[in-house]
Amino acid sequence: MMFRRLGLQGKIVLIIAVAVISVVAVSTYIAMLLTRQLVEEDTYRKALAQARSIAQQLVDEHAIENPSILVRALRQLEHDFPSITQADVFIHVPRHELIATTDPDGQVLELDYIRDIENYNDYQRAEPDQITIDTPDGNYWIMGTTIRQDDQPIACLNLKVSKLHLSVITERLVLRNLLVTLAGLAFLILVIHMFFLRSIRKPVKEMLRVIDSAEGKSLQARARVRSHDEIGQLAERLNRMLARIESFNAELGQKIQDATAELASRNEDLRRINEELFETQKTLARSERLAVAGQLAAGLAHEIGTPLNSISGHVQLLARQGVGGAAGARRLEIIERQIDSIVRSVKQLLSWTRQFDLRLEQVDVARLLEDSLTLSSPALEHRHIRVVMDWARKVPPVYADPGYLQQVFLNLINNSMDAMPSGGTLTTRTRLSPSDQDKAVVIEVEDTGVGIAHDTLQRIFEPMFTTKRLGTGAGLGLAISEQIIRQHKGSIQADSELGRGTRFTIVLPVDCRELIEVRTDTPRGSKIESPV
Repeated sequence: MMFRRLGLQGKIVLIIAVAVISVVAVSTYIAMLLTRQLVEEDTYRKALAQARSIAQQLVDEHAIENPSILVRALRQLEHDFPSITQADVFIHVPRHELIATTDPDGQVLELDYIRDIENYNDYQRAEPDQITIDTPDGNYWIMGTTIRQDDQPIACLNLKVSKLHLSVITERLVLRNLLVTLAGLAFLILVIHMFFLRSIRKPVKEMLRVIDSAEGKSLQARARVRSHDEIGQLAERLNRMLARIESFNAELGQKIQDATAELASRNEDLRRINEELFETQKTLARSERLAVAGQLAAGLAHEIGTPLNSISGHVQLLARQGVGGAAGARRLEIIERQIDSIVRSVKQLLSWTRQFDLRLEQVDVARLLEDSLTLSSPALEHRHIRVVMDWARKVPPVYADPGYLQQVFLNLINNSMDAMPSGGTLTTRTRLSPSDQDKAVVIEVEDTGVGIAHDTLQRIFEPMFTTKRLGTGAGLGLAISEQIIRQHKGSIQADSELGRGTRFTIVLPVDCRELIEVRTDTPRGSKIESPV
């Protein structure tokens, strides 16, 4: 489990370390055996040579005849050769006996006295006058060397040679070998680490960074190609793949952009067609309503015009005759006012169903507004309405029909007065329209009345739509105003908020003659006359 958590470098280093340690352990063990064998053979030969030399030295120094000298010679031998742990000398003449030993306990090296040696055939005859045998525990050699004088064997030198120092020498050699091996292994790991760091980890990290950037939709990043080996080839392939993806994305983005532009263009065409269709439907519906209203108005004018003229004439006659006294005169006056109201309504209806015959001339909008306010001033004062005139000075005159344009202003002022039954503020503004490069004039009529609901606001310019109580309005004033402004190639719109008031905004071109293709010298056409 822990091996799986290691990185690639860690796994490779661990595998190499285990392999190297295993090989080193086996080779060290084999080397230790071979080394021990070589050292043992060398020590064995040196011990035999030393035994022969000592035997000859004892003869030369006549130490055999003097036991005290012999013992000192043997102790000097042990001192000079630490591997010799005991030395005994036996003489053969006149009989075989021990004459000197270095063992303080008197334990002699005669084979018969050495424990656990049962078979004498295990000895080795290294030289004609030397024999050796291993102790049962394998830690010592017992070496017997014949001491000759005048080629006659006179004594025997037995040495007990330890093999323990061989283990110490072998362990030292193994330890040194192991330290050298570990140092080599550490150097090898360092070399592998540097190799991985420079040749694998850095390129791989850089490729991972590039891949992360690509996942974050940044395809411009590229991996640095550091070599031409497999890692370098992988970086090159990655860069080529990113370049292709980037090119594909750019091509796809361009196709999407083209398709989106085409779709937007088609949507725009569809929107424009829908708007034109909607306007056409509105125009058709308005035309239908105009046709119906025209027929109705014409029928009404024809059917009620003559009776109303007759009634009006009789009422005026009765009024002049003073029929009914003062009460009768008041009633006849009421009847005549109602007849006038009916006539005015029919006139409005007829005028709305026809195209207005405009007489265009230069009109000072501010002066026309002032005249309209002057005409409405009694009613404004009666309803306690304060008038604010915010008129710009540099507003040029516009080409318009002053009579119809004043009718529009009066309609808007009357509607504002109706919206402020308890008083308020009526504000009129004029200014040049910056959006039309000073080629249009903006007129605003704003009140602080009750306001208009959103649903009602969408229908206030429809013919015969009114929120006023029965008998106070036919729902034609704003429709006629909108018709007049449209014929002047202008626009009118209303903004309102319940409880805060309503603002009507009229935009009129400064010169509408080219727009409506009406010659200013054209004599005024058929004046709208009531059939009454």
